[in-house]
Amino acid sequence: MHPAVPLLIAMLSAGLGYANPLLHLPAAILAFPLALGMIAFSGISPRKALKQGWIAGSLAALACMYWIAYPVGVYGGLSWALAIPCPILIAMLIGAYYGIYTYILNYAARCLSPFALCIFSGVLWTSMETAQGYLFSGFPWMTLSSALAFRPEWIQGAAFIGSYGLSGLLVSVATAILCWKISHPAKIWTIAIVALIIILGGMRTTPEQFSNLVKTGDTSIGLIQGNIDQAKKWDAKYKKTTFEKYIRLSKQVMHKTDLVLWPETAMPFYLQDGGIMRAEIMNFASETKTPILTGAPGYILHSKGDFSLYNRAYLISPDKKYMDWYDKSHLVPFGEYIPFKEYLPLGKLVQGAGDFIPGSDASPLKSGDLAMGMLICYEGIFPELAQERVEKGANILINISNDAWYGDTSAPRQHLNLVTMRAVEQGRYMLRGTNTGISACIDPLGRISHATGLFVDAAVAAEAELMSGTTFYHANYQAVTISPQVLTMLGLIWIIINRRKNQTGIQI
Repeated sequence: MHPAVPLLIAMLSAGLGYANPLLHLPAAILAFPLALGMIAFSGISPRKALKQGWIAGSLAALACMYWIAYPVGVYGGLSWALAIPCPILIAMLIGAYYGIYTYILNYAARCLSPFALCIFSGVLWTSMETAQGYLFSGFPWMTLSSALAFRPEWIQGAAFIGSYGLSGLLVSVATAILCWKISHPAKIWTIAIVALIIILGGMRTTPEQFSNLVKTGDTSIGLIQGNIDQAKKWDAKYKKTTFEKYIRLSKQVMHKTDLVLWPETAMPFYLQDGGIMRAEIMNFASETKTPILTGAPGYILHSKGDFSLYNRAYLISPDKKYMDWYDKSHLVPFGEYIPFKEYLPLGKLVQGAGDFIPGSDASPLKSGDLAMGMLICYEGIFPELAQERVEKGANILINISNDAWYGDTSAPRQHLNLVTMRAVEQGRYMLRGTNTGISACIDPLGRISHATGLFVDAAVAAEAELMSGTTFYHANYQAVTISPQVLTMLGLIWIIINRRKNQTGIQI
């Protein structure tokens, strides 16, 4: 086999497997870990496996996240000559995870049986995806199982072992396929896991089965997609036009909704300050007797000239004289703040405000029977944040975002897929309101409804249910998340002790 073959497979599988606007083939993503396994089991040295795995992972990351160049080049104030290398550099950084994966797997093939290797590759991959969610502020965008989110029947395992665990299970199958020629148990494992995924998907989705979840009520939420041009959003000349557009769109669904949802920073001004537009929003909520949940920047003034800025979601209730709010807790590096800004000569992408400060309160925003667990923008890609919201009593999850930054690229579609995994993991409806799309309602089985198009004005009344109870994943979160890491460490210890047992290892 030519060394370039697995590199090409990795790049194509990621490009086609993860959501994209051209040709999306979700099942193709399984060829990505297959390609990495081909590298690990090709008989080359661990060092060469590390290098080849890093290149393959970098190419796959670039195929998935090429879109990073778009916000940098269009809104970041940099020339395209500087913007284009940005996704390449980030892909090279993310590729290091996959290089380490193939490096360890190469060693593992020298001292583990084929069946043990299948199990170890799965827990190693799970641990790797978990690490991607925490190291360097966390960016778990390439969660393997999220590529399958457009097929709800394929992702029901996330309600039991989470999206990272489901990724690991899929990777173990890919490894088993590579071991078919030399291992009968690997064949049985492949058939058993594929059958389990199919049966579980069928049992939970037809007819729908929410396991230990209990429906406690119904709600209708208006998803308002303003489709505001990002280049004009923070221009003071367009502030009133933006405000009036949201009011006009909201009137289309106000009469049949319990709450109206406006996206992240829908109001490009400090809503907590007095003024005509704040008064008009408060009056609008009061006159229509409908709460409004909207994004807007917020601040806390410590003293003259000393203040903290927040990316905030405000809940404007018609029967109150004040507003409740949630402050975004996981901020985007270089988008909402600059890490090590005293050393880096860079500005951030977000216009209209200075560096944001992370919030600390994950309690749900409450309106009537609604207890809304808030996830602003890419907070929706982190399993632990949705876990915390439900733990604090959320009976529905809300994700407000502004994906206008990314244009008509893969990013808005991939973002929707990642958020869908949170709904399945937590057993909660997820209502997603965005500036330019994709806004949608996602049920606890990952089924998407009321989805809007990209870059269109939209006002949709989405029907959802309020849920109590928990999924197996939520109830056993610590055990589910820690077990793969413990098994990975035990596997690594075994490999270190026995690494010279078989100098050639399993080869394909």
